[in-house]
Amino acid sequence: MKREYLDFAKRQKMTDYLIKRATEAGRPLTVAFVDESRTVISLTMMDGMAARSANIVARKAYTAALMGKRTADWWDQMKKLGLDSHAMGDMQMTYLPGGTPIFTDDGDLIGAIGISGWAMEEDQMLADEAVAYLKEAK
Repeated sequence: MKREYLDFAKRQKMTDYLIKRATEAGRPLTVAFVDESRTVISLTMMDGMAARSANIVARKAYTAALMGKRTADWWDQMKKLGLDSHAMGDMQMTYLPGGTPIFTDDGDLIGAIGISGWAMEEDQMLADEAVAYLKEAK
C-alpha cells in the first residue's frame, strides 16, 4: 500500500481555500504547513501580513503535529494545569490557537497547518475548515 503524505496538491487545495476566504473577507493571513517530522514544507504570506507571522504559523503547525491535537485544545489543557508552553521545554511550541493536525483516513499523522492573521479563535476555525475542506475534496 502506498504511503500517503502531505503533498503539494493537498497543501495547495487548502491554501487556495484559505486565500479565497481571506480575500472575500478583506483580511489577510499567513499559512504554514509542516510534515509529520514537524519540518516546515510550505509557507504562504498574503500582502499586509507582518513578517513575524511566519514564525508564529510555523510554531502553530509544529505544535499541532507534535501534540497530535489542535493548538486550541492544547491551550485549554495547559490553562487548566496552570502551565504555559515553556513548561514543555520546547521553545518551538506555542499554545496559540490556529494549528490543526492533518491525519489520513486511517489515522496516520501526515502533517499540520498553522494559520495567523485573524483573531485567535478565527485562526483556529480557519485551520479546522481547511483540514475539513481537504477531506471533503477527496
